[in-house]
Amino acid sequence: MKWYLDFGHGGKDPGALGQNKTKESDTVLKIGLQVKNTLEKSNEKVITTRQNDTYYSLDYRSTKANKENCDYFISIHMNSSTNKTAKGCEVWVYDKSSKLYNLANKLSTNISSKINTPNRGVKISKEFSVLRKTTMPALLIEIDFISNSTVENNLTSSRYIKDIADTISSTLLSFVNKSISNDVVFYRVCIGAFNDKNNAMKLQNEAIAKGFKGTYIVVK
Repeated sequence: MKWYLDFGHGGKDPGALGQNKTKESDTVLKIGLQVKNTLEKSNEKVITTRQNDTYYSLDYRSTKANKENCDYFISIHMNSSTNKTAKGCEVWVYDKSSKLYNLANKLSTNISSKINTPNRGVKISKEFSVLRKTTMPALLIEIDFISNSTVENNLTSSRYIKDIADTISSTLLSFVNKSISNDVVFYRVCIGAFNDKNNAMKLQNEAIAKGFKGTYIVVK
């Protein structure tokens, strides 16, 4: 599949600000780039609006996605409210007939569960430019309220950011019948080669004595 990942705001438009001036634009960029990397590791094609703190108009975002002929459009945002206690994840689609309605529901459910915030569910709006002007199925994620001081504080944790990114990634991949690729690479260290077996055994014993208990001899 070919995904379009839209990281909200950027550059001269910081988006919502937390009480300690944390920028929505910076937060969703961190999360979004991790989502991008995870999708690509699972051999998904990913196009993004931006990969740094640069401003792009709403029209630019939808136009680029349409020109790239992407399969799905995913816009990532943080929410904000004058009510500083507001919390919760919600996901917006254009209407109930959206092909991503069920995915939107799963994203809202999974994110809210992972970061222990209320599930505000799927919302409908024909006002969002990126939902209205894209030709492919689209949704917009409001992860949580950056205006809430607890949420803003949580966003300083790299673990919290990764949890959000992994949850979004795994939910998107599940939608296309894939899962996160957790390829583990092992590196073998060789420390000697001998014609005399006794010399090999001596070095093996020295390595074991120094704590390398997995040391073994290979005969070739």
